[in-house]
Amino acid sequence: MGKESSSSRVTSTAAILSTIVIISNLLLSATTAAAYSFWPYHHVHVTNELTGGKVLLVHCKSGTRDLGVQNITPTNEFTWRFRPGFLFVSTLFWCYVAPDGGRHIHFNAWTDHVAEKYEYGYSISWIAKDDGLYVRIPKKGDQYWQMWDQGRIMENDKNS
Repeated sequence: MGKESSSSRVTSTAAILSTIVIISNLLLSATTAAAYSFWPYHHVHVTNELTGGKVLLVHCKSGTRDLGVQNITPTNEFTWRFRPGFLFVSTLFWCYVAPDGGRHIHFNAWTDHVAEKYEYGYSISWIAKDDGLYVRIPKKGDQYWQMWDQGRIMENDKNS
């Protein structure tokens, strides 16, 4: 009787592990291939509201995606979309913005924490103004986020 019980447990454990592997593979293929339309896109906007015709340099990245250097003319924006991580995998996009050679800001453009805190849902907007960076909060308007840092980008920041 002891052998039958041990054999049952091994079969049961193997069935559970097989089920977990199958479900994990299905979830991973859905997130990596973005195969299912129910997985919504999130949008990030970086808008140039600087005065004096200043062009805004924008360079945004995530751990797996470099969006390249963009030069945004006044009143225009740079926008991208992505599908966020699944379950316990969080998504982070960070940006470097500079209106000229003497000022810049390095900031997290999308984190799950910021999105939840300000109830953005699927979209977040960052606004570059003469006195710094703002985040546009639905139904509340623009909220001051960060002042311009003095100086140029440091050489080691170019690849971060």
